Amino acid sequence: MFGIFKEPEKIIDTYEQVHSILKALLTYELRELPHRYEFWYRVAILQEEFRTLQAEHRAKISMTSAVGRFHQIQYETMTQKLAKFERLSDIYKLFCIEEEREVLNHRLSFHQEDIAAIYDHIQHKELYTYSDAVQQQFWAAIRDDLLNAIAHLD
Repeated sequence: MFGIFKEPEKIIDTYEQVHSILKALLTYELRELPHRYEFWYRVAILQEEFRTLQAEHRAKISMTSAVGRFHQIQYETMTQKLAKFERLSDIYKLFCIEEEREVLNHRLSFHQEDIAAIYDHIQHKELYTYSDAVQQQFWAAIRDDLLNAIAHLD
């Protein structure tokens, strides 16, 4: 009898799921920067750090030594990290525009199952982040799956 007075569970659409995933992922990426700065300022700082590291490694690349090859690998890693982070922040900007909601929701509906699975993992992330190494792998997997699911937004 009292069950009829329960509040209905709020149905979260795909747009809100992706927005939530992006916010959680970017918050994780920005975790080491001071919280006193505004969000977009922190994003710019991290992008600049990636660019600086990328330039430093590029300048020290040498195929004649092991250290030079190390810098080659690190340069490629920084290039990939920067590209993925810039893509995520650009997509998050798009999700901050409420007028785009209907169009994005329709375009995302084709990948609804994939996005729902990622969202479910984010909701239960404490089960998958029991150590720092595992946490890094978890967020890297979330990032890659999300980028694959929303690759068609351009």
